[in-house]
Amino acid sequence: MLSFRIGELPVIALLHIWVLPRTLALFLLGAFIWRTGVLQRAAGNRELLFGAALTALVLTIGAGRALATVTLAFAYGAFIIGVVSTQFGAKLLGWAAPVGRMAFTNYLAQSLIFGCAFYGYGFGFFGQLGASTALAFGVAVYVAQVISSRWWLNRYNFGPVEWLWRTLMYGRLQIMRFSIAPA
Repeated sequence: MLSFRIGELPVIALLHIWVLPRTLALFLLGAFIWRTGVLQRAAGNRELLFGAALTALVLTIGAGRALATVTLAFAYGAFIIGVVSTQFGAKLLGWAAPVGRMAFTNYLAQSLIFGCAFYGYGFGFFGQLGASTALAFGVAVYVAQVISSRWWLNRYNFGPVEWLWRTLMYGRLQIMRFSIAPA
């Protein structure tokens, strides 16, 4: 697997160079949107969010393939943030918040779990499972992460990888455990 990945580096490096301008532009757009404060005050900007979602969805219909992925993602994101800013939406989707607060930890855990399940250095299930079995496995892993993330964040301030990241970024140990019981 390692030699295969090393052999892929020249092709992947070219791909990264090719998408770098788009990635940088999206990063800057995201930073701009964050700086406007619209997302921090989502409840007060709900109409703007739903309007942006609808506009992006309409643009997706006429957009070319490369742009459609961006406009559709923008539509999904604006719509979900708008929905979560409502009382009903917070109840409907609030269960996913702990998974998002531990996104880096969960991403790495998924990489390890699915790598061990599907590659030859693990169980080698790639191409061996039907679509419904693979889907059920993926959903089971996600449900386990929802449960474990909630359990973890009821005891600690951050996920383990998020804690390490913050500690390295701020140059000092971050407080991992709650000093008092969370509300």
